[in-house]
Amino acid sequence: MEDLKWSRFIFWAESKNKNKTIVRNTLTTATVRMTNEVKAKIDLVIERGEMPEEHSETFRYIKKLAETEILVPAALNEEEKYLQLFKKARDEDKTFSIYLVLTTDCQFACSYCFERGIDRTKFMSLETAQKIVDWCSAYLDRNRECAKLRIILYGGEPLLNKETIQFILPRLYNIAQNKGLEFETGILTNGELLDIDMLSFLQKHNLDRLQITLDGYGIDHDLRRMRKDGGGTFEKISENIMLALNGDFIQKINLRINFDRQNVDAIPKLLDFFAENGIQKKIELSLGIIAPTICGDLGQRTSDDYLEKFGLNLDESADKFVWLSREAKLRGFGISQEFLVGPWCTARAIHSATIETGGSLMKCISTVGREGFSFGNVFSYCDTIDERFEDFSYLHECLSKKCPFVPICGGGCRFDAYVTTGDISKPYCRRKLVEKINKGLVQLSFEGC
Repeated sequence: MEDLKWSRFIFWAESKNKNKTIVRNTLTTATVRMTNEVKAKIDLVIERGEMPEEHSETFRYIKKLAETEILVPAALNEEEKYLQLFKKARDEDKTFSIYLVLTTDCQFACSYCFERGIDRTKFMSLETAQKIVDWCSAYLDRNRECAKLRIILYGGEPLLNKETIQFILPRLYNIAQNKGLEFETGILTNGELLDIDMLSFLQKHNLDRLQITLDGYGIDHDLRRMRKDGGGTFEKISENIMLALNGDFIQKINLRINFDRQNVDAIPKLLDFFAENGIQKKIELSLGIIAPTICGDLGQRTSDDYLEKFGLNLDESADKFVWLSREAKLRGFGISQEFLVGPWCTARAIHSATIETGGSLMKCISTVGREGFSFGNVFSYCDTIDERFEDFSYLHECLSKKCPFVPICGGGCRFDAYVTTGDISKPYCRRKLVEKINKGLVQLSFEGC
């Protein structure tokens, strides 16, 4: 066996058993728990460059670690390998993904809404919807490598514009059928306006992802996500979640829970609510850390009174994230084995676009309503390439720092990079947060609570 080294994409986490340690490869997701004695033996083998005899236990262990790429050939350029895999994943992604912004309006008045500061009165018309249908058909004719058409309904609150949803989805569905493509529908909604008719309609058009946000149980949610008239929303949303699940309109609901100092300690009550209804396995949890956004003039990161009052620092956010994951696991929910912060999104995919209410094309859903981010429109044919999102030079900077978390971070969210630095092409590093959360999740996933 050739000389080996520890992969540069591994990180180590403490084990409950002080005589053991846990190692995880962020590129391959391989995870192993080993004794400190075994690790010391392997360190010695690597240092000396001398492999133990083939019949020995240490050799067999090293061979297994090499198979999982926790150990890799000493001569391997892992940075170059990662960049090749990154490019390969982009090139081989054959899904044409479209975020449809049905409206920028919303019946809620959430205090932390990241879309504040934009025009909240826009609705997609049927005329624009038809242009989108024509544009999508033309795009698929020119990009015959696409094998799937995926539509995500987005807002504002998309269900405020049910008429356009009911107009455009069947037409896009028919395009996919006529071209022999798979078709999927997803929707990001606050959940208040869901009903049987809409759930049935979405299900007929291959609903595979339904994301609804609840920030707590009862009043804990209502204090944060209230209607514009001040009314609470928890009761109706929770009823609609049960309606969707009990009616078998979808197998799982993605439950988004945004947290900060205002609500985080009360979230276990929400988890109890779903556990008492016995639907933990039908809930996919998505924990969201409230972060700064753009407000006011383009590119200006302004003071945010809400974050000043309720924001958590990086250490607090990481600790609470892991704590909430532990609380969820104790109640029978599935939890993620890793915390991803932006390696893949529609903005980095080749065949992807966000289409605003008026037909403008953008790459990033977080830039909806912001001036200067459109790269074209559906009224004259154009591709889905925005050169600003084709510059991946920031990956080289991240890799040069020998950070093992690049595969699950990818240089950070491009919108966050813009908010922080004013430049989409800059790294947005939150290593301290990423490292702490991922170590905590590894411990929870592989050693329990």
